[in-house]
Amino acid sequence: MTKEIRKEYQVLSLACKTARLLLENGSEVHRIEQISKKICEYYGYSCQCFASLTCVVITLKNMEGEIFSLVERIENRNTNLNKITRISRLVDNIHSQSYQSLKEELQDIQQEVTYSSAQTFLAHIIGAAFFVFLFQGSYRDILVSGITGFFIACTAWISQKIKLESLFVNLLQGMVCSSIPCFFYSLHWIDNVDISIISSLMIMVPGVAFINSIRDLFSGDLVTAQSRLLEVALIGMTLAIGSGIALKFFYIS
Repeated sequence: MTKEIRKEYQVLSLACKTARLLLENGSEVHRIEQISKKICEYYGYSCQCFASLTCVVITLKNMEGEIFSLVERIENRNTNLNKITRISRLVDNIHSQSYQSLKEELQDIQQEVTYSSAQTFLAHIIGAAFFVFLFQGSYRDILVSGITGFFIACTAWISQKIKLESLFVNLLQGMVCSSIPCFFYSLHWIDNVDISIISSLMIMVPGVAFINSIRDLFSGDLVTAQSRLLEVALIGMTLAIGSGIALKFFYIS
């Protein structure tokens, strides 16, 4: 009996860890629930999963009708589509994996560092700079947006080190998005400050979170959909407030 209970808790732990990794890396709720159920059902257990932005609850029932449940608290969320893809492929091929190999592969996915700090900084610079092309800016606007992207990455890196709350990070990044272009505008180095500000703000837009909220809404996960929409609104609001503070400081309307 003890051995059976141990096996059930092992399966439950594996399903919860998988769900947690998916949620922490930006997966939609429908995918999380389906993958968790697939893991439990593969090992012969009936499963029910409930996921929100802040927690995952998984309950399974064995053949004797005994119920086992586990709750995982989610504190940090990011966006890493590569990890989501790897987990999805791993579970799709669960029939060719042992329990131990699944556990080790999930641990490897969790510890994976997809991009180095240098790559992250470069992505911010290039992303902010090349949005200028959409707004038909000059080469000076491209340079200023690239510099702004660099300082946005610096703000994110420092905030991560001191573990600053995400809303305050967005507020600071909104200030950076406007402060750098306004500074160069005050030096008369660029003619149109709007292009550089908007281009810099574009890399901060929570597009994945918005799309996931719509997908959750269509899937019937109303609680999570509303939570994600609220999160998107808060991010947009804090970016706007931070940008407005910087504009007010430089007396630019």
